[in-house]
Formats: sequence, C-alpha cells, structure tokens
Amino acid sequence: MTRRLPPLNALRAFEAVARHQSVSAAADELCVTHSAVSRHVAKLEDHLGEKLFARHHQRLELTARGAAYATELTQLFDRIESATATNFSSVAGRRPLHIGVYPTFAQRVLIPRLSRFQDEFPDIAFHVETSQTPDPTDIDVDVAVILGTGDWPDLVAEELCREEMLPVCNPKLLESHVLDSVEDLKSFTLLHAQPRLSDWDHWLKSMGAKTVDPYRGMRFDTSGMVYQAAVNALGVAMAQTPYIQDDLREGRLVVLFDTPLVTERSYWVVCAPRLREDHRVVAFTQWMKREFAQLAQPSR
Repeated sequence: MTRRLPPLNALRAFEAVARHQSVSAAADELCVTHSAVSRHVAKLEDHLGEKLFARHHQRLELTARGAAYATELTQLFDRIESATATNFSSVAGRRPLHIGVYPTFAQRVLIPRLSRFQDEFPDIAFHVETSQTPDPTDIDVDVAVILGTGDWPDLVAEELCREEMLPVCNPKLLESHVLDSVEDLKSFTLLHAQPRLSDWDHWLKSMGAKTVDPYRGMRFDTSGMVYQAAVNALGVAMAQTPYIQDDLREGRLVVLFDTPLVTERSYWVVCAPRLREDHRVVAFTQWMKREFAQLAQPSR
C-alpha cells in the first residue's frame, strides 16, 4: 500500500519552527534561509488545508492542532535519530554532502570527474541532486552549482567562470558541407534546447550574420539531448563550453568558429551562509574551482 505522507522537508521545517518557536532559529538549525523555512511551512499548511500557526505581528503561536501535531513529530524524529545512532553508529555524524546541479551539468561535467573528488576526499560521502532550478536554500541541498549574475545577498557564492558559447558539430558533417563563412551555416541543421532557444540568435547577431535563420532546425527538451544529437551528427549545437570540453578533447565534436559569445552570467558554487565553513562544502568548492580551471583551458 502506498504511504500518504506530507512533504518530508516541510515536516522537518515545521517541527524545527515549533520546537524553537522561531523561524530564524529553525533556519539556523537546518542551515537554510529564513524564507526557505517559511516556504516549507506554508507548503505543509497547504497540504493539510489548515493553518498550523497563528501569526501575531512578529510573534508565532501554534494553533491547538498544530501544537499536538508538532509534539508527535518531535517524538517521531527523536525515535528516528535514536534508531539511526543505535543501528549505524559507525557512520554517525557522516551525513552525505548533498550537491545540487542542473541535469546536463551532472551528466557532462560533474559525474565524469567525481571519481577524482572521491579519491581526494575519501571520507566525504555525497549525493547528487538534479533540478532545472537547483535551489541552495532547499533543506536537502548543502551546496549547488548554478548559473547567474551572482546577485544573491542571502548566499555565499564563489565564481567559477563566465558563461560562453560556441558552435560545435561532429567533424563528419564538415566532410559534406562547405563552411567558408558564418553565412554558410544556413545549409546546416541547427540544434536547439527548448529552455535556451535564443542562444543561436544571440551568437549569430554577435557575428553579424544576416541570412541564417536562428530558430530553424531541430528542438530538444534539454541541452544534454542537444549535445548528444551533435555528437551523433544530427546538426550543429550552440554549446556552453564547459559541457563539451571532453567531447572536443576526444574528437567527438569540433568548434566551427573560434569566436565565443560571452554572456553576463557565470557559473557559481553557492551555499547558505551557515555552511560556508562546513569542511565538506569547503572541500567541494575548492575542488570544483580547480576542475573549472582545467576546463578553462579549451581544446578547440
């Protein structure tokens, strides 16, 4: 029989707020932001269809049913904690590092290199959590790699590199196509990721192209699918350079024009302020910076 459980992250947030009688104290315990805890509590209230707190200006007060629910949850979490410590004492205190990344980043950048992280830090267990919008304020994410401008006042952010894009394809395609100028791209099939449909348009405009339709060609759900399509000679991809360095080194892809489009965004390693000195987060951040330093040496 399928269990009908409320969202577990929301339960953790609510129980912590109820026990501390404070959203800020709960956020400190869970190493997330004040707003993240508030969102989880609101999500639980929506799920239950009932308010758990009466809000009086700056003060929270549990409702009668909220108080009863919180008491039972605290007892249950205490029992889970005790059972874990009793049955798995050898790994107590070794909570895995939860890394939040985009699916394509996980597939094409992180996973191919994680064995090196494991070799360098054998005592750090880790889990990889993928999302189209990795959220470092989520209770289940300790550290994330995200793309943006760095304007996150509630987060600690370390820049890895600027975002840049280049057109790439399987070298076999060049055997059957003439490519003397950017305008010759009109005879190639352009490959597009649905969330990034404007990439070709931006790059072609930066190159002064006039006759190439930037939106024609094949469309795919994710960038990962686009890169695989390019490897399989289905067309030309507008690639984020960290994602295709391994393919360039192995000869599966080649760069058509060596003039990248550099955007206003960068890749960043981010975490909540309370985790900035966590040895696991520090180790991952420094390791990721070293890996990106190698990725910044293009194989074009």
